[in-house]
Amino acid sequence: MPKTESKAAVRPEVPATPPTDAASAPDGQAGSVTGDAREILTVAMEVGAELLHCGADVHRVEDTMTRICAAYGAARSDVFAIPSLITAELTMPDGSTASRMRRVMNTYNHLGRLEKINALSRSICATPQPLPAVEESLENIRKFRPVPEWLCYVGALFATGGFALFFGGSLYDGLAAALIGFLLTLLERHRRAVINDMAHSAISSFAAGLLAVLCVALGLGSHVDKIIIGTIMLEIPGLSMGNALRDMLCGDTISGSLRLIQALLRALMMAMGYMAALALCAYVWGGVQV
Repeated sequence: MPKTESKAAVRPEVPATPPTDAASAPDGQAGSVTGDAREILTVAMEVGAELLHCGADVHRVEDTMTRICAAYGAARSDVFAIPSLITAELTMPDGSTASRMRRVMNTYNHLGRLEKINALSRSICATPQPLPAVEESLENIRKFRPVPEWLCYVGALFATGGFALFFGGSLYDGLAAALIGFLLTLLERHRRAVINDMAHSAISSFAAGLLAVLCVALGLGSHVDKIIIGTIMLEIPGLSMGNALRDMLCGDTISGSLRLIQALLRALMMAMGYMAALALCAYVWGGVQV
């Protein structure tokens, strides 16, 4: 049999491109809703990585990627995700396959951005969009800022000061906690990328402990423990622990265990930072009155 006939037998003729190609699509939306296995899996992987980056649970990431692949005509897709890694393999009806692995280094909780990615994935599954248009939508979502940055500082002021007052602190304790909360937020918003979460937790808690003792020493507050209670509320990983328990209850034991260990280690680093600050102050000043 001639070589050209062998190729035709292995790879069937590709059907005609749907109406949403470069000739009929509106400006800025040029492209086809179809694509090869690598292109489809690349877009699905970008959506899944952004979901995981914004704090979504692994079950949502796996389900979303599987549905997106199916919407673009995949015959089979296998997705596995943990909090720091996504692996996926895609098989098309013509037998072509593609596989991808994506490392997700940093995750945080961004519910506003997460909601927009969920809306995008639902629209893709309802009506598949051209792949370049999906990538453009993802880039716009990455730039999304639900609230101005100054509002984060205002929230930190009210949160730390309010918790210090709630747990029995004086008005001056609340003012001191609010000031420290503002500085911790400034440190968080402008930290260097080379500093990981564990090191940042230790550094910020150490700084908060020192500032709490310093505020009491200068007369801006009277209870170190109440000030620390107010400032620690900005750093305690309560939501991470809740997400870990949710993953384990949903059957994602590996993911839940990893999240729980990460949350416990972060809490340990926070405790060590505050303990180191109080120990240093006790050594320098001969004792810390709490």
